[in-house]
Amino acid sequence: MLVEDGRVVLVPPPGAAAVLSTQQLAGLGIALDQAATVRARRERWVG
Repeated sequence: MLVEDGRVVLVPPPGAAAVLSTQQLAGLGIALDQAATVRARRERWVG
């Protein structure tokens, strides 16, 4: 996972795939939002 400039990029290993339920997808969205927020705060803190 790469978080930069408020964007989150997921890069799976070659040939990897995932099938998520609606609930899992919602949880993933929440986790990605949190990761972007933490990264943005760190960037502001470091300058």
